[in-house]
Order: sequence, then C-alpha cells, then structure tokens
Amino acid sequence: MRRLSFAALLALAFAMASVAPTLAAGGHGFNVWGSVNKFSHSELDGNFQAPHGSHGVVVLVLFGSNDGFSWHPTGNVFDLKLVQGQTNYGFSFDIDKDPHHYHFYKVDGDGDSSRKFNRDECGFRVPEAPATPLLLLGAFPAGALMAVKATGIRLPRPHLHRIG
Repeated sequence: MRRLSFAALLALAFAMASVAPTLAAGGHGFNVWGSVNKFSHSELDGNFQAPHGSHGVVVLVLFGSNDGFSWHPTGNVFDLKLVQGQTNYGFSFDIDKDPHHYHFYKVDGDGDSSRKFNRDECGFRVPEAPATPLLLLGAFPAGALMAVKATGIRLPRPHLHRIG
C-alpha cells in the first residue's frame, strides 16, 4: 500500500508540474516578449488578458527605465477597444522608435503592469531547448518507470538465445 501511495504522489507531482505555468498566469494581466519586425526594428509584443465581460477602452502605456527602478513614460500608447465576450487582445510597441533608448521597458494599463522587459531580449535567437511541454513529454516515461519500480510490478525480461 505504501508503494501505491508513493506512485500516486509521483503522478500528482507530474500533473502539477505540467499545469503550473497555466495556473501561474492568473485571470487577467499581461504577457510580453521581444521580437524583430519586418523592418529589423526591436519590438515589444504582448497579449493583454481582460476579465470576462469587460467592454470599453483600455489604454496601454509603455514605460522605460535605465536602471529598472525609476520609470518614465515613453509617449507610446496603444488603445485596446474591448468587446464583450473577447478576453485576449494583442498589442505591439516599436521600441526602436523610442528617442530615449531605455534599457528596460514595461507596459501599464487597467491598473496592472507587465514584467520588466530588458531591451536585449529582442533579436534573432536560436532556442536552446524545446518548449516546456516537450520537456515534460520526456519526463513521463521516466516517471512511469519510477512508478513501476515503486509499486513492485515485475516486467518480464526477454531471454536472448544466441545461435551459432
């Protein structure tokens, strides 16, 4: 019985690890990332998650900072026209057009702020590892083997007969 509870605990841990990024995102807010547009300008792209049933206009304001602590408005704004029933809205700021060329940026709007975004995060990059869901797919067979070992199930081993 103890081995079965250990296997159940491992299964619960793997399940929580696979849904943790979704649970951490919360109900509404910002998700920002860097990219390069077709004119080779650094761009801050993102999604704004509005609460369900919202309508009206939300003004997103881009703030810049050189030290990451004192924030100044850059003058770039983005108006989102919220439609009742839609919750996800995309936005984009061209940070190469900013005359101050700050090192850090963040987006404010609707009483919420995005994460602090470093200008160096924009650019052409080759990913170093596959996405998190692909990494989790590789962990499931290892977890299954650990669960089989913990429950004491014996798997038959093939008998190899050499001829010759």
